Amino acid sequence: MAVQVKVPSMVCAACVRTITTAIQAQFPTAQVQTELETHLVTVQAEITPEQLQAVIVEAGHEVDA
Repeated sequence: MAVQVKVPSMVCAACVRTITTAIQAQFPTAQVQTELETHLVTVQAEITPEQLQAVIVEAGHEVDA
């Protein structure tokens, strides 16, 4: 299942690494795609939108609802 969220605070490569690492730490088989220009994070995994948002917020980033 693919889940997508907008992360306005994701503005650089370090942000991408932080978010990707946080997601894969909790969901090791997740495939994470990021788009800096649009601030979108797409995750292929058994994860709910709420779980994805929680992981990203825990990593110190904002998520648009």
